[in-house]
Amino acid sequence: MSRRSGRFGGAFESFGERNYRYLWGGSLLSTTAFMTTFLLVPIVGYEITGSYALSTLAQMGSGLSMFFLGPLGGVIADRYPKKPLVLAGQIFPALLIVGTGVLIVTGQITIGLLFGATLLMGFGFALMGPARQAWLGDLIPRRLLANGVALQQMSQNMARVLGPMFGSIAVFFGVSSGALYLSVAGLFLIVVPLTTMLPWSRPRRRDGDQPQRSAFGDLIHGFAYLRSNPRLRILWMYWMVIVVCGFSVNALTPGIMDREFGRSAVEAFFVFLPFGISSVLISIPLAGLMGGRFAWPLLLIFGAASSVTLWAFALAPTYTTLLALALPVGAATSGVMLINMSLMMTNSRAEYFGRVMSFIMLGYGMQSVMAPVWGGLAEWLGGREALIAVGVVALLATILMTIGWLRTRHLPLEVGTAAADEEPERARAPSPRLRRQPVPAFAAQVAPVALMGAQKPSRGPGDLTRFAAGGD
Repeated sequence: MSRRSGRFGGAFESFGERNYRYLWGGSLLSTTAFMTTFLLVPIVGYEITGSYALSTLAQMGSGLSMFFLGPLGGVIADRYPKKPLVLAGQIFPALLIVGTGVLIVTGQITIGLLFGATLLMGFGFALMGPARQAWLGDLIPRRLLANGVALQQMSQNMARVLGPMFGSIAVFFGVSSGALYLSVAGLFLIVVPLTTMLPWSRPRRRDGDQPQRSAFGDLIHGFAYLRSNPRLRILWMYWMVIVVCGFSVNALTPGIMDREFGRSAVEAFFVFLPFGISSVLISIPLAGLMGGRFAWPLLLIFGAASSVTLWAFALAPTYTTLLALALPVGAATSGVMLINMSLMMTNSRAEYFGRVMSFIMLGYGMQSVMAPVWGGLAEWLGGREALIAVGVVALLATILMTIGWLRTRHLPLEVGTAAADEEPERARAPSPRLRRQPVPAFAAQVAPVALMGAQKPSRGPGDLTRFAAGGD
């Protein structure tokens, strides 16, 4: 049981739970370490190769492991206690960060080794991410879930401040990239003890799971649950697109600094810093709004804003203007991700938290997998032009999301979710279709990866709304 305090309220109400404070603090520090190294990867890659495409290739490693193993991490999080999973997902990456730093300091680093390090790093994050997010649902009352998820996302946004801040300080004092790697690894000396202070939690099986069901069976069952819920379907598909678009800025900025403004690639940290600052500032008011009816309209507003701010950033005429425009870019992209994740968790039943979070993590994996695509596009068209194209994709996705929301907003809410607790008059019993109907063999094959109907050449841009309505 957690110890409660009356000192917190409003946007910070979940901080009244002691265990939540420990989880949040550990998440902040570990994510800061991950974010710093994540930002360093394209910088080190560009310093080695001087190429958009090759520098972003190094990022692809973490994306591949998270993309293919992320769903399995969600199954594990729902089947086993969260604490050892989170600890393993913290200790293993810490050792990798140290090893990568040593390779850079000794001058032995190559694109291949950097790719391998990020690939292994993704394994750890695929294990820890779903377990940590599912653990959150065990540490706070369900009425605080929307607020807790929003504050958890705020910790990730704060890491987007602290990571670039460490990098900026390192650049200012001439600290090498390798030394910075070794420095951030020290954060885990605080993170691991905080995690050990948290209680163990038992897996939930209120969804009628059979103990003998295989891990793959659990995965398919989780995907069937996501697909059976119209709101979760459209939120997940939108998440996949918007995360890929939002993080393209991180991949392309080092090259833009060099080719458009004649500055060192490592000075990209000076651009990443205002990204993070605005992310934190926008998270505070949004955290207090996630439990109400404003969340869906805000999701669409921030989605449209992410496109407009990306275009403005791409067209920045001077370095000073680029720094100024980084503020609205960070606010818009972080805002839409915060709202989307909060809505997905509040519209999911607790026994599916780990698997739903693992499908969310597919977006993080996809953004790294797509990084070389944006890099190749930048080599062909130019860095600015590539960012404009990203903004177009984000805007089209937001338009389709708006149509999907209009078609689903009057549907009843599922009993057992935090959203239904907030509006019990709109609640309905869980759909029996999930247990009666078998999952098609094709869906079983593609469940571990993102099911993106728009990739099929025979389909058009209306697929998102048809998929949201339950069509095949």
